[in-house]
Amino acid sequence: MFMAEPVVRAENIHNCFGQSCVHQNLNLELPQGEIVALVGGSGTGKTVLIHTLTMLRSPTRGKVTLFGVDVGAAGEKTRLDLRRKIGLLFQGGALFTGMTVLENVMLPLREHTRVRGAWLEELAMSKILLGGLPASAAGKYPAELSGGMVKRAALARALALDPALLVLDEPTSGLDPIAAAAFDDLIRELVDSMGLTVLQVTHDLDSIWTGSDQVAFLARKKVLAMGPAAELAKRDEPELVAYFQGARSAHYAARSY
Repeated sequence: MFMAEPVVRAENIHNCFGQSCVHQNLNLELPQGEIVALVGGSGTGKTVLIHTLTMLRSPTRGKVTLFGVDVGAAGEKTRLDLRRKIGLLFQGGALFTGMTVLENVMLPLREHTRVRGAWLEELAMSKILLGGLPASAAGKYPAELSGGMVKRAALARALALDPALLVLDEPTSGLDPIAAAAFDDLIRELVDSMGLTVLQVTHDLDSIWTGSDQVAFLARKKVLAMGPAAELAKRDEPELVAYFQGARSAHYAARSY
C-alpha cells in the first residue's frame, strides 16, 4: 500500500538556549490529512517546537523536512514558497489591533499575491466566511470581537493563502466549552473538505480526546509517544500515566475502554 510522504518530518532535533536544551534527539512525523495535538507539561518546549517546524527559528542541530524539502538546505526562494504553504494561528490570535478583520485577512494576500482591488476584498471575505464568521464581522476591530470571534478571525487570516499545513497554538484557550467545541468542529470540517494537515498545541482535554486523530506527547526533551489518545492512556510511562489517567482525564479514558 502506498504511504504518502509526511507533511513534516523532524529528525534528531536539538533546540538549545546556551547550555540549556529543551529538545534533544527529538523525532516527529505529521501524516497528511490528520489533526495532531501537541501536548506536554509546562517547559517541554511546545511553542519552541512549532516555531522550529515552521521555520520561525532554526534548530541547534537536526533536520526538518517540509513537504519533502530539506529546510536547512533550501534557498531563500524555496523557503518563502514553503512558508506560503503554512498557516499559523498564534496564541491569543495576534491580530493587528489597528486593522479591521477584513484588513487583517487581506494583509497576507497583499504581501504574497498579485490580487488587488475588489477581487482582494472578495477573496478575503471568502476566508472570513470560511473561518466561521458572519460577513458583518469584516468591518469590526479586534477590540470589538468576543474571544471566540478573535480566534475565528485569526483562523481566517491563517487560511488566506490556502495553506496545506495549519499550525494552531492554543486555539481554544480562554473559550467557553461550547465555543471551544464549535471551533474543534470547524477545524474538522476544514480538514475533511480541504485536505488540511493540522498541528495544534493544546491543553484542552476535549480537543485532545475528541478533536484530534493523534497526540504527540512531549517529555524527556523528545516526543515520548505518539498515537491516538486512547492508546497513549494505556501506556505505562510515568508522564503518560500522570497526564492521561489523572482525575481530569479519567472519564475520557473510561470511555475509550
